[in-house]
Amino acid sequence: MSSVLQHPAGTAIWFDLSTPHPAQAQAFYHALFGWTAQDMGAGYGHYHLLCQDGHPVAGLGPATPGTEHQPPAWTVYYASDDLTRDAARLHDLGGHTLAGPMQVGELGRMLVATDPGGAPFGLWQPQNFAGFTLAGEHGSPAWQEVNTRDAEQAAAFYGALFGAQVTPVPGGATYLMLRRDGQEVGGILHMDPAHWPAHIPPHWMPYFAVNDVQRAAALAPQHGGQLSVPPFGSPYGTIAILTDPHGAVFSVIQLPDPA
Repeated sequence: MSSVLQHPAGTAIWFDLSTPHPAQAQAFYHALFGWTAQDMGAGYGHYHLLCQDGHPVAGLGPATPGTEHQPPAWTVYYASDDLTRDAARLHDLGGHTLAGPMQVGELGRMLVATDPGGAPFGLWQPQNFAGFTLAGEHGSPAWQEVNTRDAEQAAAFYGALFGAQVTPVPGGATYLMLRRDGQEVGGILHMDPAHWPAHIPPHWMPYFAVNDVQRAAALAPQHGGQLSVPPFGSPYGTIAILTDPHGAVFSVIQLPDPA
């Protein structure tokens, strides 16, 4: 089991889902991953922590004020050690704030923004809540990447915002890797018009690890979701893209056996 003790600034710290149907969403993700839900109470708008083996791995709740017009979607949050500074910096770099910065009880401070290409993402400055505590195991975060129409623009924005180096990954598609202090912290995928219909907007894609990607691909439709892209191989594992019953898109990945 891969426990996560800390999330340095400029690394992914949390994934959460905004949905108008939290009870149905909980049932879907419980069937898919085995997640249990912990209601944070009325003071937090009945936001739910989604847990795997007792570890918080993701969140679920209604849309953040200011983002109600957005369809159900997963948001990827990166850690910040100074949210006020980073809010100003992202504007200077061409991003736009959708919500926040705001204080979230005693848990931390957050904002939701878009990058210059329009992909929404979040920043979280932890106080009493330090993000997911399990990664790379079944039902826990495994990776995150921004799918964008302008990879060069995204590279300049996120490289500067996160203090990351950007390097290309060899291969046919344009894929760039964000690295910080030698650690891979995210990807940038160019949305080739030949393969990405114009109606799909730029977005961040969260990945969750699964023990059996074929089983996950079969379970999603059985519980009201969709198999959007069937399992396919990659150098990092076997991936499938799923859609939950209310339209939120995410990926699952069966990581290679460490042995």
